[in-house]
Amino acid sequence: MSGDGDDSVWLYRGVPAESSEVKDVYATGEIEPPREDRASELWRSYHMAGETETAYTSWTSDRSIAVAAAEDCASAPGLSGEIVIFRVRLESIDRERVFDGRADESEYLIEAVVDGVEISAGEEEEDE
Repeated sequence: MSGDGDDSVWLYRGVPAESSEVKDVYATGEIEPPREDRASELWRSYHMAGETETAYTSWTSDRSIAVAAAEDCASAPGLSGEIVIFRVRLESIDRERVFDGRADESEYLIEAVVDGVEISAGEEEEDE
């Protein structure tokens, strides 16, 4: 992934509608990772194992995976069940900040703040 030549791909991230990331994207077009001090190969491996309080955010090139992940999180008690899907062009991110994630999720881990993030309205956008 981090060495792929196809930069025209969209990356997707899904969250519950109540996530603070939704407000951040509307206000600034950015998503910040929870712990920018946790950046290393070791922290990337922790992130992929489920310890996501790291300097990375998880993205996927498969929108349906982002939808499924968001729906799973949004089913927690006290949440509305509504989801929001973000998107960003892979080519807009410095390649040295993009790392391979879980292959079974077509995952990319992006280090530090991701800017230029948009709200994805639907699957039909994938071909834009």
